[in-house]
Amino acid sequence: MQKYSPTQVGQRIREIRGGMTQTEFAKLIGVKKQNYISRYERGRVPNPELLLRIADYGKVSVDWLLTGKVSKRR
Repeated sequence: MQKYSPTQVGQRIREIRGGMTQTEFAKLIGVKKQNYISRYERGRVPNPELLLRIADYGKVSVDWLLTGKVSKRR
């Protein structure tokens, strides 16, 4: 199992958000407050359900979101 860096997870979330505001992104993924997005981008890792929603929106795997690496199927 690969370890992850909360700071790098936040950077990848910011990358997925792109040019959208934190408020717009929060509404899009079903988060009630913009400040939660800010917390995630600064290093607080979202719960698994929210990680899935962010990954789905960004068309990436949760593995990439957490580690930055593309997982290989066995």
